Amino acid sequence: MKNSILLFKSTQPSTLESIRILRQSLSKILDHLDIKADIKQYCLLCCSEWCTNIIHHSTPSSNDITVSLRKSKNKWLLVIQDSGGSWNPLTQQPAFNVNTNILRGGGYGLHIINTLADETYYQSLPTHNIFTIVWERDTHRIKPHILLVEDQKSQRELFHSYIKDIFTVSLVNNGKQALAFLKNETVDLIISDIQMPEMNGIELRQQLEKIKNFSIPFIFLSHSEDENVLNDAVNLGIDDYLKKPIKKEQLLNSIHRVLARFNQVFHAISQQVNQKITNTLLPQINLNSKHWRLSFQQRNTGRGGGDFVLSTRNNGVTQLLIADVMGHDESAKFFSYAYAGYIRGLMQNTNLTQPAQLLTKLSNNAYKDKLLSQTMLTGCCLSFLNSNTITLSCAGHPYPMHIHHKTLYPIKVEGTLPGLLPHTEYESSSITFKKNERLVLVTDGLFESGNTITERETLERAIKKHLIMTANLPLNVALDKIMHVFDSLAGIPPNDDALLLIIEKK
Repeated sequence: MKNSILLFKSTQPSTLESIRILRQSLSKILDHLDIKADIKQYCLLCCSEWCTNIIHHSTPSSNDITVSLRKSKNKWLLVIQDSGGSWNPLTQQPAFNVNTNILRGGGYGLHIINTLADETYYQSLPTHNIFTIVWERDTHRIKPHILLVEDQKSQRELFHSYIKDIFTVSLVNNGKQALAFLKNETVDLIISDIQMPEMNGIELRQQLEKIKNFSIPFIFLSHSEDENVLNDAVNLGIDDYLKKPIKKEQLLNSIHRVLARFNQVFHAISQQVNQKITNTLLPQINLNSKHWRLSFQQRNTGRGGGDFVLSTRNNGVTQLLIADVMGHDESAKFFSYAYAGYIRGLMQNTNLTQPAQLLTKLSNNAYKDKLLSQTMLTGCCLSFLNSNTITLSCAGHPYPMHIHHKTLYPIKVEGTLPGLLPHTEYESSSITFKKNERLVLVTDGLFESGNTITERETLERAIKKHLIMTANLPLNVALDKIMHVFDSLAGIPPNDDALLLIIEKK
């Protein structure tokens, strides 16, 4: 778990009802993460299986269960801790029924966990046991997600082969299956045959039109020569209509054209509002101090989301919060705006010497608030207590870093993402700085804007190297040099919003 970021942590008593609560909370965060749908389901299933094992089979019994979700540069880690007797799942021999050729886990569901996980680790300590279940992160650039609705298997496989290398593709057989799929998944484009059993393409589109927030571009496919069918499709406001048989180049050209047109229209509609919101999210920092200096720069993708920095000062104490709202669409930009306004109010009514208190209030209120609970953000809050001490508290955020004696030390203060649980407490860590030492705060886009694991690792190494190399330069000069490295490696615009903020002890 070295160099991983804590996203979620909850401790519950060892009861079956607690498993439901843990799974519900875990599902809520997984819905907001950039994680494959199948791995999300694997994670939830493995959590349920192992927690059930602990309750039913641990001897002596465990008093409580702690479930954590973490991420590293290339892995998702589900960590389940219990206080019961040691029972190593990796050393158990599953039973094999020769009559049915079925591999069984002795009632423990071990075959399920071992099949679904990429890696597993078990550790028994004097006071508790730790079972870690690992999946690889897909860190390549996200491809547009297309739902292909086609009842003929041969046609479905043919069209899938045309587009699978360029897009993420999900397949269903008819309109009913498409509606069920769209209840739990989001897509960027629907390609649908018209003539299908149970629910045809026209009926599918009509059902989707009844959904108020439906705005997915749509391409119809058909063998039909019937002008009435074409007129029905056109009247529904579809984006394209292709007559079978369809060649690969024809289908790809249609997809690219429809997606480009949709993105242009959507961007034009939201641009004016987006610009106003972006201006309000520009870092607003009031650090009028004779003991500290501060400098920051940020980059954005030009799409949704939003990194922002807020500060307030009262009775000689300054409190600062850096936040990163999850998401890459236009709605995420709106939620950044909503969160920023809400946090400004909290900062005016919170003890500025207690950054953990601000995160606790934010989390508890976001859990209850219907608007704020629609999305997630990571945050790091810090308070300047005196001439040389800063107290920090984090919620799902990358570790702050302390530049000390030409070495970069991560400050391992962490906590659950805000808004996941009804009562969340956060820890604080106080750091004392000497003259010219620096504190570095980042959002995760600074290190994760590469397209591949290798690119991300190269980006992180280069930035950390230059943080140390420029430690003796004036703060603004150092920041310019570091962000120049970021721009050269991540590209303009980058894949993710990124913010770098450096604080120096005068």
